[in-house]
Amino acid sequence: MSNVHTLKDIKNRGHWLGSAYEQELEKKLRTAIDFNFEITNFNEKLQAEISEYSEREEDIGNKISQLNASSTKVRSQLISERKSHSENQRELEAKYSAEVKSLKSSIKTLKREATLAQKALSVDKVQILSLETKIRELEGKLEDIDLERTYHDLDVMGG
Repeated sequence: MSNVHTLKDIKNRGHWLGSAYEQELEKKLRTAIDFNFEITNFNEKLQAEISEYSEREEDIGNKISQLNASSTKVRSQLISERKSHSENQRELEAKYSAEVKSLKSSIKTLKREATLAQKALSVDKVQILSLETKIRELEGKLEDIDLERTYHDLDVMGG
């Protein structure tokens, strides 16, 4: 039969319920849980931003493709016009060259934007990995606190 202990028997051993030590452990636990919640929210926001960057990158890629197709079409038209209308050649060449130059400039601008979007996406991925590492560290600390509390409870109960 196991021994029965009263509070009077164990009052000078271990920590009391509601003691500063227990309150400190509970405070640490709440802090870890709150921080984990904040990290999770931040992670969700970053995921949304990554999704937005991906959509923007896809839009930019589509625009680049469209501009490339337009540029090819304009070049094709330029060649066709040169063959059939030699007397208007100089005027047409000036017109289409300006349009091609404008399209190339637009393509160059969109490529820069795509590069910037890719860099931003890369930075966000690094931040997510860093936050996931912090989450794992906090989860480890939380497990340590739970173990400390369990050992403490065992010490108080078992003597």
